[in-house]
Amino acid sequence: MAQSHAHLGFAPQGAGLLYGMLWLPHGDDVLGWFIGDRGGAPLAAYFVLQDYYVRGEPHFLRSLQDDVYGPWVEATASGEAPRPQPVALPEQVGHELVRMQEQFIRHWLFSGDDPAASVEADALRARSLPVRAINVRADRLDKFRTDGTVWRYDEPGADTGVLVKLSRLWPLDGRVED
Repeated sequence: MAQSHAHLGFAPQGAGLLYGMLWLPHGDDVLGWFIGDRGGAPLAAYFVLQDYYVRGEPHFLRSLQDDVYGPWVEATASGEAPRPQPVALPEQVGHELVRMQEQFIRHWLFSGDDPAASVEADALRARSLPVRAINVRADRLDKFRTDGTVWRYDEPGADTGVLVKLSRLWPLDGRVED
């Protein structure tokens, strides 16, 4: 499987984590997982941008829950349409995405209500940063570009066009401009 890429957005004055995503190219498609804020609550889903590397508009498919094996929908101009089962991904690809998602979370994120993460939460508070339901680990924030109201981390060499395109389609509150 190809190497994955990561992008994160963080608003230090308020919302905290706006989005975190990982993705990898897979043939003409882009496969991945995202998490972020939707109406003040975290939302996470696996996704496929079908035909991203083909001329035209890609189709955006996402899992309804944070479950690669659960139900999926396709986002269209008129809303979201259920996708017939089985899931949108081959089983071995699904297993790999779950493994990558777990690794991404361990490396970048923690839950604000996890008692085992109290040291992480204290480290954010010590920097006068918000602790929310889902948070970026304090020791990872030094990797972010901090020259704006939204701090960003883009994996070196990653195609930020994937992030921009996905952010126009995902159900999260935040959008990303070039």
